[in-house]
Amino acid sequence: MKEIKIDACPYCGGNEFVKGATTAGNGIFPVGRMVGNGSPLEHTVCTGCGSIVRTQVLRVDKLGREKEAW
Repeated sequence: MKEIKIDACPYCGGNEFVKGATTAGNGIFPVGRMVGNGSPLEHTVCTGCGSIVRTQVLRVDKLGREKEAW
């Protein structure tokens, strides 16, 4: 996956970030299927204010190929 550079926190203007993860057990699952193999989430967190400024699904393939019309 392409790395996306974040220059400043949109909430406080801070420019220092750390990464954290939500495990697969508490990650994201396909709609209608809340058990099984979900995907972990990776969060980019501002060290200045603690806001999550970006969340990325690490295993998009775990969500399946179903698309919904919005």
